Amino acid sequence: MATFLEINQADASELKLLWLLFPTWAEELSFLHRIQSKTHNHVSGVSFIEGDYSGFRICSFVVGVGTEAQQFCLQLSELILGNKLFRPNLVLLAGFAGGCKKESKTGDVFFVNRILADHQTAIISETISLDPLFFNQNLIRLGVGVTVDRVATPEVKKILGKEGADLVEMELKLVHDIFFEIRVPVFCLRVILDDLNFTIPEKLATFVQKGRLLVLPLVFFVFFNPTSVWKFFLLGLKTSLAKKKLLLAIVLLINGLGPKNRKNKEGTNFDPHI
Repeated sequence: MATFLEINQADASELKLLWLLFPTWAEELSFLHRIQSKTHNHVSGVSFIEGDYSGFRICSFVVGVGTEAQQFCLQLSELILGNKLFRPNLVLLAGFAGGCKKESKTGDVFFVNRILADHQTAIISETISLDPLFFNQNLIRLGVGVTVDRVATPEVKKILGKEGADLVEMELKLVHDIFFEIRVPVFCLRVILDDLNFTIPEKLATFVQKGRLLVLPLVFFVFFNPTSVWKFFLLGLKTSLAKKKLLLAIVLLINGLGPKNRKNKEGTNFDPHI
């Protein structure tokens, strides 16, 4: 596996300090960056592994389709099992599956189960189409499923609640539900989103804006681009805006985790809004 700096030669000078200070974290970011570059930021499917790691039932999603996605998933499995990821027991690489176009193979999900180090890896292709909007929505409540990306047309998104309903918002709702189900405190959660090109939901705007990290979240750690993360360290805290957003994040952390603020998870309807 190539090193973080080898992958990012163009940015090697500004990333060198990050690599020296956080080699494990940087290697992980490098791995995620390669996933994005391999797929040219076009998410048309997802592979994921799920299992019991350090007492937590975790789903790790990898964007891609077919053998490429399977290979990414196996690599991530090796990193997790080898304890090479930063905080490996709290990792959710959240990605959507499917697409509006026929070539995106909507409904196809590759399950790669790698629960134990000595457990033989099994790759299973399965098509689930119980729900016309979320093809495996029935699995979300169990914390072993993934919802959709680009399956929903503008018309479908309007049905979901509002015109232009945001898919990132749906993704974060999925993340919240999964970790709530497995009793992982939200403030301990690190989320790696596969795509931040959509309109950022209001509650998430405290943390990110159009693919740029504004503050280091206390609720969500959102990693998506090594260069952007490094620029945050250089520039983010120098602005009064970032300081205000940091205060907002602290307020959200203090006021947003109480029982009265938690979503009612009863029922089967998937609420795309946080």
